[in-house]
Amino acid sequence: MPETLSHHSTLGATARAMLSRDADSMYWMARYIERAEHVARILLINSNLLMDVGDLAPNLQQRQWEGVLSILRLHESDVPEDDVAGLIDHRIRQYMAFDAENPSSLLNCLTRARENARAIRENISAEMWENINGLYWSIRGDDARQRFDESPEEFCRAIMMGSMLFQGLTDQTLAHDQPWLFTQVAKYLERVDVTARVIETKYAILGSGADPATADTALRNIHWMAVLRSCCSIEAYRKSHIGEMDPVRVASFLILHRTFPRSIRFCVEHARESMRTIRTQTNAVAIDPAERILGRLAAQLEYAEMGEVLERGLIDYLQNIQTQVAQAALAIQNTYFRH
Repeated sequence: MPETLSHHSTLGATARAMLSRDADSMYWMARYIERAEHVARILLINSNLLMDVGDLAPNLQQRQWEGVLSILRLHESDVPEDDVAGLIDHRIRQYMAFDAENPSSLLNCLTRARENARAIRENISAEMWENINGLYWSIRGDDARQRFDESPEEFCRAIMMGSMLFQGLTDQTLAHDQPWLFTQVAKYLERVDVTARVIETKYAILGSGADPATADTALRNIHWMAVLRSCCSIEAYRKSHIGEMDPVRVASFLILHRTFPRSIRFCVEHARESMRTIRTQTNAVAIDPAERILGRLAAQLEYAEMGEVLERGLIDYLQNIQTQVAQAALAIQNTYFRH
């Protein structure tokens, strides 16, 4: 008999379980596409930020690029030297875009997304395949490095728009059943993880205002606007808050907003709902471990107040969210993919 999503013998009457290898590929295809979008946006926003601050804070350049690497769980020691000695921004941009040894490079994300898509071509639409294949060849082409050097902004925007188009095609060309549900779980878990790391990293640098280089209000506003842009949320935030970019308000918006689709709370709730639907279709008897973890986290975020979060410690709170998301991802792997 073919291996299926769940090892349980009782399956929901409304749907047949997917093959676990197909579900695995669907999940990782979506997760790598979402990751590529975040990497491209973080690269773009950080480069623009350094141009905006100009000579106001030259000593922040090193810390800004270190922050980019920290968000993606990398270190400067990972970045190879190149012919442009001393230009850390050039080295890191190339490393984040094209380095085959960097698991989070745009090249690796799009390559792995395409490999997973190719394994399940019968489960995705022709439009989805054309989109992901086009993104892959845009970074694999012979002229890719030249295009990136000449216009990194245009290069990154093309990947960001390609990722968003892929999500739209997924929503509009797939039935909203198990394959689609796994793409949603993957997208939201990846989004929570990166958003939490963006806030954690930038709050650690800018939150206290103790560094003289970031004490200037106008300069700090520029930095916090960059945080919001890194999470694709500047316009949504401005509709809720007028005036200075208060770090607590920014953090509260990105963590606890109920309806904004890139807030941590929104993403956790929708990941939990997707897992609940998958579970009812494949094993309606019991709540699975991933659903339980996400349910607890969703309840925690629903009733959280920013004052309590700050009293506990924002960075500790965000790290706890990342831990729970990692546990949920592992539970999904163990329950649905490893059979």
